[in-house]
Amino acid sequence: MAVAALVGLAAGKRGVLAHPERHTRLWRVLCLVGFPVGLAGAVMFATTGGTTGLDAVALALTVLTAPLLAAAYVATLFQVFPTRLGAAVSRALAPAGRLALSNYLGQSVICAVIFTGWGFGLIGRVSPLTAVLVAVAVFAAQVLISAWWMRRHHYGPVEWLLRAVTNASVPPWRRAAA
Repeated sequence: MAVAALVGLAAGKRGVLAHPERHTRLWRVLCLVGFPVGLAGAVMFATTGGTTGLDAVALALTVLTAPLLAAAYVATLFQVFPTRLGAAVSRALAPAGRLALSNYLGQSVICAVIFTGWGFGLIGRVSPLTAVLVAVAVFAAQVLISAWWMRRHHYGPVEWLLRAVTNASVPPWRRAAA
């Protein structure tokens, strides 16, 4: 944890995230190192699946390599977003990002209903692929709903409530008709 904080401080001091276009070499290096190392740790953890004596080793390996995999994902995004396709993807995902807390809580409720006992109880009864497809479908629906919502409102419902409590004033709920 302390190492991650120090890496974050160093990155902040150098403006790595504030000016990603100045650090293209870093992004390439992170991808070249982070993907093979991080994916190796993830594959090791996934293949043990709680069924071997290597579970503790696999977990330790994943904890050590996951930050490199996460860094490689971020580096990939910093290389993709400046492109035309990346800009289009960024514009499409921006409304969902503006409703991040509402979407997070919504995903939690939706998946709890689908997978837990106070809903359909499908945990352990669907394949991992099906679980991933459910997650992708939920997020895709949230992206569409978020775009629709942001055309009509300044904030997501939970973001609006948080802003009202934080500022001790009632922010505008709807956008003015154009």
